[in-house]
Amino acid sequence: MIIEAKEINGIIIPKHEVHLECAECGMEVDAEEYKSGTCSDCGAAWNGKKHTAIHVTSVPASGATS
Repeated sequence: MIIEAKEINGIIIPKHEVHLECAECGMEVDAEEYKSGTCSDCGAAWNGKKHTAIHVTSVPASGATS
C-alpha cells in the first residue's frame, strides 16, 4: 500500500510504501489472507512481517532566497 506525502500540524509525513509478507514463506500477503490470517501460498497462519520504504525528496528551506 502506498501512502502519499502530507503535512499535519506543520510536520511533513513523507510518501511511503508498506508491504506485509508471510513470515513462513516470504510471499506478500493480500487482502483475503490478511482477513483470514492464513497464507494461501504455504497454508501457515501468517505471522506478518512489515516492510516500509520511504520515498525521499528535497524540501526547500523556508525563507531561503537565491
